[in-house]
This record gives sequence, C-alpha cells and structure tokens, in this order.
Amino acid sequence: MRVRLYIPEAEKGKEVAISKEQVRHLKVLRVKEGEIIGIFNGKGHEYEATYSGKVSELLKLEKEITPQEEPNVKITIATAVPKGARMDVLVEKVSEIGVTNIVPIICSRSVVEPREAKVERWRKIAIEACSQSERSIVPTISEPVKFADLLSTIKDYNHAFLCHKTGIPLTKEHCECPSIILIIGPEGDFTPAEMDAAKEAGCTKVSLGPTILRTETAGIVAVAQITGLSQKVYKQP
Repeated sequence: MRVRLYIPEAEKGKEVAISKEQVRHLKVLRVKEGEIIGIFNGKGHEYEATYSGKVSELLKLEKEITPQEEPNVKITIATAVPKGARMDVLVEKVSEIGVTNIVPIICSRSVVEPREAKVERWRKIAIEACSQSERSIVPTISEPVKFADLLSTIKDYNHAFLCHKTGIPLTKEHCECPSIILIIGPEGDFTPAEMDAAKEAGCTKVSLGPTILRTETAGIVAVAQITGLSQKVYKQP
C-alpha cells in the first residue's frame, strides 16, 4: 500500500510543502528518500510525488493518478452524538465506507452537544480514515445543527431516510439517485413530535434490521447498507 498524505491545496502542476508533522509520520513509516508517495486533496484528486527526505523542500506533483471509485449516490449522515468516544468510531468508519457529509444534530433527547474542539477532532479523524482507506474525497463535517433546522434542508436531497426500527427495509431502488440523507437519532430515540415533524418534512422511515442499535452502530450500518446496495450502480471507468 502506497503511503498517502492529505494536502488540500494540491493541484496538478503545482509544488506543495509537507508539514513537520507529516515528515515525522513518514519517518515512523520508514519511508525512504526517493520513494513514491501519494498526495490527495480531499476533493477527488490524487497525485504521485517523490519523497526527498527534507522538511523544507517542495514536492513536485509528478502525475495525477486514478482515484478509488466512489458510489454514484452522495451520502449525508445526520446523527445525534453519542457519549464518550463512540462518535469518533462512527466518523472513522463512515469515512472509510464512503460518506460525503457528516452533520451532528441536536435532538430533544440528545445527551451531548459537541463543542468546536470536538468537531475539529472529528475532521482530523475523517482525514486519517480516508488516507488509510485510499479514498481521495474527505467528507465534510459541519457544526452541530438543531433537528428542526435539519428538516428544513430535506428538500436539498433526492431521498431523506429517518432510520428507525418501525420503518421499511432499504432496497437497491432507494440508491438509484444522486443524493441521500440518513438521519440517526439519539440513544433515547426521537420524540413523537420529532417523528411527526420528520414525516411532514418528507422523510421516509427505514429499518436497519430487527434489533435496536446504538447510535454509532446505526450510523455505520446505514451507510454500509446504502453503499452495498449501490454497488451495481457505481460509476464505471
């Protein structure tokens, strides 16, 4: 597996500098002078560069390489934030699987309202997950939004699915569209008023299986089901 670095300003024909932290990372991985490394910008483009072993030297982006395929459907996951480090796990795994956007939401029964430092931490976790999984697109992670405000954006997506045990199973037909938003509630579930508001806004309830899942498990399963079902509609090279 080629070593990859995230440099958001990377463009074809440009020279880019790597940070001291990235140099330390390359040394830990025992990357030697003259080895080819990957540089990706998080927007779908990736390049090759020759590592010089010097901190201050600019790396020339030698050629653009074909990135990993992404699902045709762009997946946004809007999720309540679970306690402890479980949101870290959710962000890491859905970033690996193929999510496009992550939106932390605040529901009536939410127990966590994350601060800015938490959001920045999740953004770093998403970058690391994409680097490891060879994705060239890094998902955006927004500041937390209230559930009611989220519902006002539902019209921006082709399908809006509220994940709940009482819903219908996801199918391949659900994936045959440009964009989907998956909404995951808190451990204490959505309130009846929130369920009614979601239905009125145009959300469809979907079931992820017969058991009751933790918030982070539900998020990972939902994204995995959509990407799995959409495999037959991936863009072909």
